[in-house]
Amino acid sequence: MRHAAALTTALILLSALAHAQTAANATHTPLGTGVQADVHPYCKCSKRGCQPYARKVVDMTPALRAATALPDGACIFNPALIRISGSLYCTFTRVYVAADPAKRCVPGQLDRPPFMDAWNGTLANMLAVVRIRRKRLTSEVAVTVMGYQYLDQVNLEDGRLFRDQHGRIFLYLSVPYGKYGGDRASVNSVYRVYISCKRGAGAGAGNSTAAPASLAASTASGGNATVTCVARLGSPRLLRYDRSLAWEKNWVPWNGTSLMSYSHYGPFGPHSVFNWSSYREPHPHSRFVAAANESFFHAFHDTFMHLIHLSGGTPAILEASGGSFLAVGHVRIHPGCLHPQSIPGLAALLGDRVRTNCAHMLKLPTEMKEHIPFRTFMYRDPRGNMSKHYHVDYAFFLYRFNSTPPYAVTHISHGILPPSDDHFGIVFPSGLERLGSDYVISYGDADQAAKLMLLKQADINKLLVPLPVMHARIIAYSVCTLPFAPGLAASALMGVGPGG
Repeated sequence: MRHAAALTTALILLSALAHAQTAANATHTPLGTGVQADVHPYCKCSKRGCQPYARKVVDMTPALRAATALPDGACIFNPALIRISGSLYCTFTRVYVAADPAKRCVPGQLDRPPFMDAWNGTLANMLAVVRIRRKRLTSEVAVTVMGYQYLDQVNLEDGRLFRDQHGRIFLYLSVPYGKYGGDRASVNSVYRVYISCKRGAGAGAGNSTAAPASLAASTASGGNATVTCVARLGSPRLLRYDRSLAWEKNWVPWNGTSLMSYSHYGPFGPHSVFNWSSYREPHPHSRFVAAANESFFHAFHDTFMHLIHLSGGTPAILEASGGSFLAVGHVRIHPGCLHPQSIPGLAALLGDRVRTNCAHMLKLPTEMKEHIPFRTFMYRDPRGNMSKHYHVDYAFFLYRFNSTPPYAVTHISHGILPPSDDHFGIVFPSGLERLGSDYVISYGDADQAAKLMLLKQADINKLLVPLPVMHARIIAYSVCTLPFAPGLAASALMGVGPGG
């Protein structure tokens, strides 16, 4: 108790001393230069770059819930995503049903995250085939479920969907063993995903089973036959790395290859690479086939210690140039960096406004930085309601790396949040794909909803910062919310059409 009290006192005093420096640092940050009460600040323009935008956010949850026989009150979140062909995609989501009926998810609300139920309910997953279409005139995006499988025999947690070098679809999983909050270990493995679709009676179509590619071509050309799909998982294949720590997960498959990045717990780098040769029979590894030892990640870790961690998120996809891959990782941030009210007494000095970086925490001695407790706290949301905030903040970050050895990371973004009316500290990226000319990031919102965020290539480029530039400005690393494109109402961009 005395240690905790001394830590809190030191934190308050040091934060007061750092207040002036925080303001100075913020003026040199290309993202998150504004501060807005009770909400995460929007990403801003600066002399070094123009503001990026979220083109659209699509909530897939209503379509997934309406078309499936999931239990009442099920939360559906953290959707992996891979394009099958045409407008057909495969998604793999987490499903949670709270033990306490009063804590189960309610459609249209994001006020009952599973951590409020202490994860004591039913943990499951869903594998589904969906059609995602964008209407040309209105740009509205419609999601239709073509078929699904409910997997409630074992908790598979967060999956990532990708293709190997032969075009076969696989699901990467880091399956947990042990209970939340206790000793846990992760076993990394891949599962082959098998998809078959059947075209029912329609205009000029009899009952037949066809490849998803031909069905996508038919529906894209205006065929009105009813299509149903079935997706199932094959047997698991172990991804063995002899030096992996028990809790290390979030490895990053490279779409269209047998390569995969190892996500080092904490510093993220050096960018280390496996080559499994074949996901049917993955070769065990005792070392990496390549590692790019960028000094940025060491400096980042030494600066923030456990205040900010970078980790893997989505699979990487090859960019149009062929010279680089793009991926989305997740940032894990101590809530004291962004929310002064998370630490007793700190809000009285700094105010209740959400901040954009950890500069006010960096005056702490190294030992104290490593022992600041992570805990939930009461947070006033944008509507003025008091809600419990998660014990950490999560955000996305984009990164780009070379497609040739040693596969060095060349660009990284600040932390970004998708636009949302709710905030519990939890957004998690699980998939990166293309929808027409746009990139689409599939992610979980508050462990309760499965969403898609669309970004233009130009906005991706605005977000990415060359690694040497970010290295020179590590202290100012910030987190901000992407606004919607100017002139487009948020109400018109949220939501989802009922069908194709």
